[in-house]
Amino acid sequence: MTRRLVSEMASVIRECSPEEITTECYDIRDMKDCGFGEETIAVIAMPAYIGKLPLPGIEALRTVNGGRAMTVTAVSYGGRSYGNALFELRDLAEECGFTVIGAGAFAISYMAVRGSARSAAPAMDTVSVTEFGKAAAAKVRRLGGCEIEGLRIKPAPLEVKGRKPVHKISRISPKAAAIAQELLEKLSFSRKNSEWFL
Repeated sequence: MTRRLVSEMASVIRECSPEEITTECYDIRDMKDCGFGEETIAVIAMPAYIGKLPLPGIEALRTVNGGRAMTVTAVSYGGRSYGNALFELRDLAEECGFTVIGAGAFAISYMAVRGSARSAAPAMDTVSVTEFGKAAAAKVRRLGGCEIEGLRIKPAPLEVKGRKPVHKISRISPKAAAIAQELLEKLSFSRKNSEWFL
């Protein structure tokens, strides 16, 4: 579902762009020692397991050189809350050299993905993903509107809900994290809606 989230968000940004741009979707684990440039717009997303980012995703992102590329970060979550994951992803992307201009947390109903009759919610909040993608594309246009580097508008630091120090990353296996996430979803009666920051 996180791959679908990235794909939909990238296609909305591409459609709202004034120029013809191409989009490519990669698994971050396959991008070891990859680098970006300032002309790139990156969409980085990870699933949040029990309010935390998965350790393999964190380790993979730390090998990427952002090259000051404008970036939109996102987390997908299935429980009541995305916890500190979005805050952690924003900080991690900035440590890797990306310029984060937007961040969003999007509710995913993993029960609906699996086809469970108990879930009335759609698999993904596509309306929020589309709205966020359009708002992010508008911000990209505002920030990248000038050809002269010295005259370009510099983005203000992005404020994202979260706290420091970021809680320790769980060392549990991805399979155990998925089981814990499924249990958390079964216990969650009220779901939060998607939330984003620009």
